[in-house]
Amino acid sequence: MLTCRIALGAAAALLILGPVAVGADDPPPYASATDAYRQGVSTIKAGKVAAALPALEYAAKHGVLGAEIKLAHIYAAGRDGVPEDDAKAYTYYRAIADQYADISPSNPVAPFVGEAFVALGQYHLDGIAAMPLPANPAYAADLFRHAASYFGNADAQYDLALLYLKGEGVEKDVGLAVNWLAMAAKKQHVAAQATLGELLWRGTEVRQREARGLALITLAHENARAAGKEPKWIADLYAEAFAKSDAATRKEASALLPELGGGAVADAASAVAAKPASPIVLPAVGSAGKPVAPAAAAAAAKSSDTVPLGKPGAPPAAPIGLSVGFSGQGSDAQGLKP
Repeated sequence: MLTCRIALGAAAALLILGPVAVGADDPPPYASATDAYRQGVSTIKAGKVAAALPALEYAAKHGVLGAEIKLAHIYAAGRDGVPEDDAKAYTYYRAIADQYADISPSNPVAPFVGEAFVALGQYHLDGIAAMPLPANPAYAADLFRHAASYFGNADAQYDLALLYLKGEGVEKDVGLAVNWLAMAAKKQHVAAQATLGELLWRGTEVRQREARGLALITLAHENARAAGKEPKWIADLYAEAFAKSDAATRKEASALLPELGGGAVADAASAVAAKPASPIVLPAVGSAGKPVAPAAAAAAAKSSDTVPLGKPGAPPAAPIGLSVGFSGQGSDAQGLKP
């Protein structure tokens, strides 16, 4: 009798609640990983960054590169109620580097991969106590070198140059430092221009070339102002170099500016005047930098919405803890003394 009552009760429950799928998996929370990514981006645009995290994390877990990039940036800097979390940012940057380390440098995704290597290099340079991740300047140099030589990333070229200048993680080599600085300076990297200019203007461990040094310092000063904000160390360096240079040196430096790319500075300044840019934060030689790629991170807030949503078809690369073809200094480093 008791068994009959239990059976009747169960039948009644089924009539009220409807059929129950026994053993069926829960339906996915989003129609697709791409849909989750788009929902996350839309939520961010609505000013609700924290609310966007579940959708972005779902998309990232299912291989959407744009979501991994978004999450890395959010956690690296902290944003709109989401606290900075270096450990989480490191995890996403590493995932990007692991998957795309050997992707073609001409692929549209390549700049983001180069940025990931730069960020990882800066994290390994300083360490992350919360993980814990011990500081490892030698490994940081390998990461910078891959981004600098394979992806041609100007931030990596600058960071690697600083390591060679200081002999941190690598054997000190001012010649190699100058080569890497020259490569980044040709790409209008402000800190590289100022650092290389100072070396040449002062004659610090290199043959002194005052006019070329002053020209590079001037170009860094103009580029920084055109971008919307000039770091104090560059402004101070420019003021000192200009004040201490004689009229002949100033005239020669001015004539060198077009050769160094100075002709485009005025056009850039007028274009930026209509729309203020994000502040540039670039460290001087020897100062500690934030473990985020400065130039790429500034552009990423706008451009990562257009990153291809899925993988670009290249086979996954070896994890960055293994060999991904790190070479010595790379062929790009040769023959570039300014």
